[in-house]
Amino acid sequence: MTEYYLWLLQFMGAANPRSVQLIRHYGSVKNVYEAFKNGEPKFLKPVESAALKTASLDKSREIMQTCEKYNFRVMTIDDENYSVALKNIYNPPVVLFVSGELCRNELCITVIGTRDACDYSYRITRKLCSRLARDGVTIVSGMAIGIDKTAHTAAVEVKGRTIGVLACGFAVDYPKFSMPFRQEIINAGGAVVSELLPEQRGERGYFNYRNRIMSGLSRGTLIIEAGEKSGCHITANHCYNQNRDLFCVPPADIFEPRFRGVISYIRDGAVPVFDHSDILNEYLIKPRPALPEIFTSEKISEENKPPEKQKPVIQMVSRTAEEKALVAKAEIKEHNIIPESCPEPDLSELSAQSLVLVELLKDGAKTVDVIAEKSGLALSADELSDLLLELEIDGVIESAAGSSYKLCKVQKNY
Repeated sequence: MTEYYLWLLQFMGAANPRSVQLIRHYGSVKNVYEAFKNGEPKFLKPVESAALKTASLDKSREIMQTCEKYNFRVMTIDDENYSVALKNIYNPPVVLFVSGELCRNELCITVIGTRDACDYSYRITRKLCSRLARDGVTIVSGMAIGIDKTAHTAAVEVKGRTIGVLACGFAVDYPKFSMPFRQEIINAGGAVVSELLPEQRGERGYFNYRNRIMSGLSRGTLIIEAGEKSGCHITANHCYNQNRDLFCVPPADIFEPRFRGVISYIRDGAVPVFDHSDILNEYLIKPRPALPEIFTSEKISEENKPPEKQKPVIQMVSRTAEEKALVAKAEIKEHNIIPESCPEPDLSELSAQSLVLVELLKDGAKTVDVIAEKSGLALSADELSDLLLELEIDGVIESAAGSSYKLCKVQKNY
């Protein structure tokens, strides 16, 4: 099925939540291919339609050959080794390109900070990450210069595991001259991953998409340094939306602007970190209630182990439907152009729930969270998403600006 997933990635693009919706709607990615190969679905957006014309299974096989050349493998969302933690987020990547070991039963912590940090922050990063990695915690970061590189390096130096998440395709050398370091991470037992096609260069929006993966792989995110307008806020928002824990290093100077972002998170309840044990204790001393997906740390040092009756438990928490609905607006991809009109649909065969949504949209476009709130339907976020997709496929509604939906133009007089 790998080549069908790569075909879907070719025309839907990375981080497109409609990919998961299509797979759910048609039952499998192969069924999506079979449904599309005989004609272009009218609900596709122009940029998707244009990409569909050039997507093919032959290109999928070429991508697989490129993966072999660079020693990467294709991991789909159906793969048994796909990270359960990552699958548990809104809009998980349907395809990941992976080199090294990605999925193990250990605690992962994402470490983030500015690219131009102060000496205090670099020193703290090296100390915390080396000690966390030594005690069996996998350090996740974004492979950028600055705090990211320092966090990865600290883990590698103590022969610990670290996962680098790229904001470009794995065949692209970004940051420049980073290829040898990627191999060091892999040789140390870690992994390098990307959701972008192999030769796809990084663009501004991809860093946002990458950050959701960084947070999604981990149980918590540690912010080392962040100003008021730091890119760390994007990852922190993903962390909150994914129901993960947020940790912050207390600032060296409370009046220094470079720490204002950290101060605001600590005020809002983020866990202050004075030592790496402050992170370990969140999971080892205060275990969470057991859920279907349980992660246990196998490499935590003896000095940090709790009494035998308190087994170290690290829980992956599923987000509620309400939380999914609230973040749907923020994470739905908005780079596509809106179609001008839709063919006239047949409303006679719509379900009662679908007709409720049609009636709700008669007075104008509404975002997903507004639809969820005002429709009065007892639907989960996934069920509402499926219902909206079916209406889009049937040509009743179309996507609008601001991650919203509206009736197709021919419907406005009904």
